[in-house]
Amino acid sequence: MKLHSKFSLAALLGLSAAAVFAQDGPPPVPPAPPAGGNYIVNGDFSKFSPTENLWDGVDAQNILCGNRKGTYAVMESGRLGDQEMASGVSFVDMNGDKLPDLVTSDPQGVLRVYFNSGTPTEPKFTVAETIPLFPPSLSKDAKWDSGWWTRPHGIPKVTMVDWSKRGMFDLIYGDYIGDIAMVANAGSPMVPSFPQPATYAKVRVPTGKRQWGNLFAPYAIDWNGDGKMDLLVGEGSYSANAVYVLLNQSAGSEPKFNDEQRYYLCYGDGREQLVPTVADWNGDGQPDVIVGDRKGTVGVYLNPGNWKPGTELPLKETISFGQTTNLGTGVAPCAADYNGDGLFDLILGRSNGRISVSLNTGTKEAPKFGPPVDIKGTNLWADNLRPPQVYHIDNGNNRGNLYGYISVIDEASPDGGKVLRSGYYPSPNKIIKLNELSIDGKDDEEDYFHYWFDEWYPVRAYWAAEERPLDTYIIRQDLANLKVGATYTLSFKMRGKGIREGKGTIAFIGANENKPTRFAKATNGRGAAVIKDETKEIVLESEKFTSQKAWTKVEKTFQVHFKDRNIKKLDVTTLAMLEFKFQLVQYLGECDICDVKLVEKTTK
Repeated sequence: MKLHSKFSLAALLGLSAAAVFAQDGPPPVPPAPPAGGNYIVNGDFSKFSPTENLWDGVDAQNILCGNRKGTYAVMESGRLGDQEMASGVSFVDMNGDKLPDLVTSDPQGVLRVYFNSGTPTEPKFTVAETIPLFPPSLSKDAKWDSGWWTRPHGIPKVTMVDWSKRGMFDLIYGDYIGDIAMVANAGSPMVPSFPQPATYAKVRVPTGKRQWGNLFAPYAIDWNGDGKMDLLVGEGSYSANAVYVLLNQSAGSEPKFNDEQRYYLCYGDGREQLVPTVADWNGDGQPDVIVGDRKGTVGVYLNPGNWKPGTELPLKETISFGQTTNLGTGVAPCAADYNGDGLFDLILGRSNGRISVSLNTGTKEAPKFGPPVDIKGTNLWADNLRPPQVYHIDNGNNRGNLYGYISVIDEASPDGGKVLRSGYYPSPNKIIKLNELSIDGKDDEEDYFHYWFDEWYPVRAYWAAEERPLDTYIIRQDLANLKVGATYTLSFKMRGKGIREGKGTIAFIGANENKPTRFAKATNGRGAAVIKDETKEIVLESEKFTSQKAWTKVEKTFQVHFKDRNIKKLDVTTLAMLEFKFQLVQYLGECDICDVKLVEKTTK
């Protein structure tokens, strides 16, 4: 039997089904309503939970902020944990106005540019523009490996560098599985452009014959002074990790690395999720390495000069930020002159999603840093998103559906309830062209129920969506069991534009044992294993819908019945579910749904 990706990982880690569902907190299945009552809970969308809208890259406190996300990583205890990751950050002039801008990569995979509208000594940022790439699924041929819940190409750490010396910055990032990718800037120094690659192979930079680490964080610099860009790479695994230097063996503009020219540079000594940056710490003219980690400490590794391959840089000190050397959240530092005073400062991506800066108040020979200050922006969309309660939803954000959302809006429905809107926020992009992404799903397999440890479970919307095209929206609700033989009517109202493949579905499953339970010798040779001979039957009752300017009622009447004679004996279904599924034209489509009802037809 095909297991869902999340279940596969649970099996790998030895987790029980109960533990998997406890993590996600699925809404409880509601009791069956009285005769003639609505099986849909919150069908008028009057109940919702506010959540912050970060598509403008600014949170409710006007702080530059990206999405938070954890991933499986080895913790200090040596066990796997859902470790929150820090955002990557770079500080370079992206539009040729002589003012450095902030480029960030949050761990969910959203790449942003905050263009600087201030002065060289007083930078100012408003909202972010989104770079239309999605590292976890970078190219048109990128298929998500369902064996990994972590997404192999996710958790990007970005650095910007003029790799081929054309006067504009290219984008380089490292990812979870230990790959490096470089997307060349196809625009100009004033108007950057990062077109979606046709294949992942075109942008992947091989760093050896096989994978040799994970959670890569790259920094580009000509480390050995031979005129070619090299890479410093922070590695994220537990205990035996380090910052490596990869010496570029290319004779041209394309990077070329191999195992033989990869060297330890800064040993992590047990620190995890290492992120390097470079600055002259002590004013001796040598590039020193500054390294952040998951605990929020930042270490300094001094370069004695005349570096030779195999030379390890010693750890000189851990930076004090005022009275503390531990910032409490994972940090990804970027050393750059933030305020134009000739001293390098430390801009910090944080695992709380925010971007902060610690200004250098010392000297070139003796830097000094105070507590980091969160960088301010302008909250363009101050209103929270409002996901409906009881429903579980997916709007494609985890697949790169930029600016997509599902939220209850303040509009009365025809029956006096509220309206659930799926759509896109209007892009604030003015400098970076927001191209549509084209990342296909593996298939469109109907995936509603899964069997796990002798029980059937409903599949969450975000699980079912993982193998769909990025612009697919899925809204689901687990229903009380339906009566076998009874007749029901599903009805709802909808309107919208740019809707494709729209469909409302009631899915239900019947499962029953055909024969008495049998016993067999357990695979471990001890005791007995229960063998069940079970028949299942899944039925889908669907009604299609498409774009409509005015409110249109959609209705489907059906009888709950099964073909298999053993399942016909059931009084009620084993599980039942409501689903709305549709695709929306990127950045333009919109779908409103309201007044959702599922009612049993009674006979007079």
